Amino acid sequence: MPAAARALFNRFTWPWLLTHLIVFGPAALLLIFRFHEAAIDMDALPERDVLHAMHIDAFQLLAWGVAFCLLGRLGPLRQPNAVDIASAIMVCSIGAISSAAGLATLSLFLTITSSGDVRRLAAATVFAALFVQQAIIPILYDLLVPTLAHLDAMLVGSVVELTINGSTWQGNTISVPGDHAIEVVAGCCSFRNVSLAALCWIALTKLERPEWQRLDIVVLIVAAGCQIALNVVRIYFMALSDNMYLYWHTGMGAHIFAIVASVGAVLISAFGARFVSLHSVNGPLAAASA
Repeated sequence: MPAAARALFNRFTWPWLLTHLIVFGPAALLLIFRFHEAAIDMDALPERDVLHAMHIDAFQLLAWGVAFCLLGRLGPLRQPNAVDIASAIMVCSIGAISSAAGLATLSLFLTITSSGDVRRLAAATVFAALFVQQAIIPILYDLLVPTLAHLDAMLVGSVVELTINGSTWQGNTISVPGDHAIEVVAGCCSFRNVSLAALCWIALTKLERPEWQRLDIVVLIVAAGCQIALNVVRIYFMALSDNMYLYWHTGMGAHIFAIVASVGAVLISAFGARFVSLHSVNGPLAAASA
């Protein structure tokens, strides 16, 4: 056997396999458990696609990818001890009952075992963000949706009244001349897009660097503001006429909005994180973020 092949073979020893199994195994099993939960949902609601049933989309898949990448960046891995093995088994056991609870447990485990390792804390942050997106955001959405929808209606209605003569806005209903009116309902509010943009911001910021900087919050505000502005523009177009409503609600316009909103969130988060990194270390803002 050639020396290079023998060295590669010798690398895959039991301690090496156990170490990497402890690091990557719980997260991989949690993702598998989530797909299993989606399969159960699909049996009850077969008209829903699997990603919709998982309450997961491109941003959440991006966050999962970043989380595994961060686990791979942990550097030289120490030999797992009994606590590591017991914790991994506990994470998997809890995740088998509820993948959301498993994500919370994994985040807590990574935080407790970080011992000041910012890379472990970065991975824990992304897993915690996935937990919040999966378990907490739907609860907040159900609780706050009437208020959130009214806020979007207020923004759009104000713009419509300023730009279209004879238009009216009352409650969540916006009317324009020509007997065309729309009602801003739960599915139209910006909250879901803002929450997903926040997940994208957390994931790409942690992929850029493990430490937070003060200016990162500015990037989040810009990303959230972009989502709200795009949604307001889309609803404004839907309020113009019946044809515009169909185009931007169920037609090609809906796909254009989804693409632009997604690309905007990724670009703002990625370039914003890099901008903050450069200016926090070498630029004039270093003193402010130190």
